[in-house]
Amino acid sequence: MGSKVVKLVVTGPVNAGKTTLIRGLSDVPVVCTNEMATDVVSEVKEGTTVAMDHGICYPSEDLELHLYGTPGQRRFDFMWEILAVGANGVLFLVDGSDETSLEELKYIYNHFGERTTLGRLVAVTRQDVSGAVQSEDLAAMLGISSDDVFGLDARSCDHIKPLLLSRFSDTE
Repeated sequence: MGSKVVKLVVTGPVNAGKTTLIRGLSDVPVVCTNEMATDVVSEVKEGTTVAMDHGICYPSEDLELHLYGTPGQRRFDFMWEILAVGANGVLFLVDGSDETSLEELKYIYNHFGERTTLGRLVAVTRQDVSGAVQSEDLAAMLGISSDDVFGLDARSCDHIKPLLLSRFSDTE
């Protein structure tokens, strides 16, 4: 009997921590399609995802969690839709300390909501920064349950595997 595969799309604005999260969760080397940033993104980081990041973690012998990270820029939004095909759910990441990131998340969250019926969770990174939005406030901004929003350090994220699996492994 083969392993059950759970496909999770990891999306959000530029510099939210998507690639970092996937690298932290993956049990195999991550496939990244990073290129040098040449537009306004170059002001915040050197490279940016242009197609996808892909990693796999093996939480048990019979389960594979495939993580597909999207580009954060709107000009690559066609990749969001491609990567969502066959997915079990979407994890949105947002830099809670950056107002532009929060505004962009609203757009991305609504984009997916208008095109899919996938289950969704939102993770807020950089909540340790003074003035960062708290999970409850972001839930209110998005008009969703606070149960669907949580704080996360993308650099230390192994503890969220059970949450992701409980939310997305039983969906088809």
